Amino acid sequence: MITDDLSEKLCKAFCSGISVNPVASGYAISSVFEDDSGDRISFYLSPSLDGYRIEDDGSYLAHLVAKDVPINEGTRGQLLDAILSKANAYWDKETYEIKTSSFPESDVAQRVIEFLSSMIRVRDLELLTREVVRSTFREDAVAALSSRLGNLATLEENEPVNRQFSEYPADLVIRPRATVPGMPAAIYFANSNDKLNEALLLQMEAQAKRVSDFKVIALIEEPDLKLISRKKFQRAQNRALSMPIFRGDEEAAVDMIGRSMGLLAA
Repeated sequence: MITDDLSEKLCKAFCSGISVNPVASGYAISSVFEDDSGDRISFYLSPSLDGYRIEDDGSYLAHLVAKDVPINEGTRGQLLDAILSKANAYWDKETYEIKTSSFPESDVAQRVIEFLSSMIRVRDLELLTREVVRSTFREDAVAALSSRLGNLATLEENEPVNRQFSEYPADLVIRPRATVPGMPAAIYFANSNDKLNEALLLQMEAQAKRVSDFKVIALIEEPDLKLISRKKFQRAQNRALSMPIFRGDEEAAVDMIGRSMGLLAA
């Protein structure tokens, strides 16, 4: 493929994905890029006293605020400001609209490209929030289990529950203290399909070797199963894998683990 052909193909691909429609305030520009809901990323180009300005409708930042994403402080707030500054834009703290100041007509094409780039990058704030939530799940779960069961058992991270299964390290191994009745448990913090599979694999391997002196538990992060395939969840459930759900009912989930180990009364 020669350079001119590639340039032409890319131009067609991008240009065909951009639509510009006149509206009362100026022009509505819709891009080929979509957000997580499938809506195309759109914004407005409007005349101003000094030329033109660009702004969105404020819905995306309002959506982040509704999801308790702190866009006005901390890491996300700094990231948002840094992203927008690259496009010479800012966000209105009353309307949540992302805006630019006025610029001359000769800069329209370049400013539209910069603004679209910033709108795409701003979507990363939500992804960042998901990753932060996922990373705190393990910390929150370990803290809850330690608080409830720490006087009855020892907790070890990233260890096998049994030497016979050294190739299957668990996220957390809980072992009853010497004077406490019960059996150990291998806990997997299941906020992904891979983690759920790890737990199920250990359980199936233990069953195949007829080893039943420990429990295998997949602690599911949240009830909506946003990060876990329902088919894989069904597969694990039908094979009797213990799967308490943590978020929203943390105390009961921890108590279920304690009861399944024999540490707490049924």
